[in-house]
Amino acid sequence: MDEISLQQILDVREARALAQRRLLAEYRRPLLCFTMNIAGPVKRYPLSDLAFRTAEEALDRRLERQILAKSRTDAATGLECIWACDAPAPALKALAMELETARPVGRLYDLDVIDAAGEKLSRPIPRACLVCGGPAAPCARSRAHGLEAVLAATHALLADFAAGWLAETAVAVLKEEVDITPKPGLVDRRNTGAHRDMDRPLFYRSADALAPYFRRAAALGLASDRCMPPLQQAGREAEADMLAATGGVNTHKGAVYAFGLTLAALGAVLARGGDVFRRAADLAAAGAPPAGPTHGGEALARYGAAGARGQAMAGFPQGRRAWALLRQHGDDPLPALLALLAETEDTNLLHRGGREGLAFVQREAAAILAGPPADYAARLEALDDQCIARDLSPGGCADLLALGLLLRRTEAVWHGEAGPGLPVVQ
Repeated sequence: MDEISLQQILDVREARALAQRRLLAEYRRPLLCFTMNIAGPVKRYPLSDLAFRTAEEALDRRLERQILAKSRTDAATGLECIWACDAPAPALKALAMELETARPVGRLYDLDVIDAAGEKLSRPIPRACLVCGGPAAPCARSRAHGLEAVLAATHALLADFAAGWLAETAVAVLKEEVDITPKPGLVDRRNTGAHRDMDRPLFYRSADALAPYFRRAAALGLASDRCMPPLQQAGREAEADMLAATGGVNTHKGAVYAFGLTLAALGAVLARGGDVFRRAADLAAAGAPPAGPTHGGEALARYGAAGARGQAMAGFPQGRRAWALLRQHGDDPLPALLALLAETEDTNLLHRGGREGLAFVQREAAAILAGPPADYAARLEALDDQCIARDLSPGGCADLLALGLLLRRTEAVWHGEAGPGLPVVQ
């Protein structure tokens, strides 16, 4: 997070103006120009990149069929985009205003529209001051609030956005995981697996009920590295909310733990950098073991299985494995699912079927994985029928698959090549 010189800012402005003139000359259509309004000498950091990138993706989707060309700048002064669009300039301005006002973080977006004649369209509504909410221009001219107050307001907007985005992503991932089909012994689109008290709508309700907890977990990580005590308390409250939403059915207890740690770690990476898996492992080590009996605790005592806490303290190696396979296979979830089934010491399987049940699922999954990928779905359906007949449900593998999906959907936060925590999207 380097400080930027005035000359760097002037150079980028000149390059932007040159790109605008080039696009106007070539396409003779209106332009939509996007930058971030970040005060102070540091113009770019992970939180601002995340806010920019998500808005950029939203604009790409909304303008998809109207985009004639796109120029993207990745500089120390910030990310920038210019779209040449086959669309009326007033319609583009309306879209820009919609994006700037849809969420609080939109107050940091600078979306300018230039018509085909090269004239910039004016804003119908003045910008609001980040600190007091009044008109921004008089406050800026008089320097009414001081740089520290503006920077604090900027950080608050970006952190709030990041926590919300991470929470929304986590909820979407849980719904995505339950819809993956076929999954042996688990709830999916095919059936309810080895469960008589669960179905897909129940999992959807459970995921929605966990949204406030996911936001809280991310916010705790954004605020502090020493957040495990309040995170555990939030997790206990989230479990109660989950059970209230499901009528007492334990749908996502494993995800409450693994996602809570991971979201807090992702928040920490966005705010302060570092390795997301090391941060998650440190949080897990700092936490108190679960109170009362659990399937994982029983499996640890009886079989020596490490369970969810062991996975977390090791930095979620199987979640990372699932992420790598999802990336390798173009987001096809079946190879990742099979690898988890074949390799994971799933405490849910140990609880339901002992060592014999675990060995059966691992053996069958390994055999399927060794065969042709074209046969994966059909053979997983056959394994599903066998798991249902044996009352086997690999719920731990389902949690790890969901974690792999979460890592995949957030990898720009933690897997950027420009440095720890810096989102990089080409």
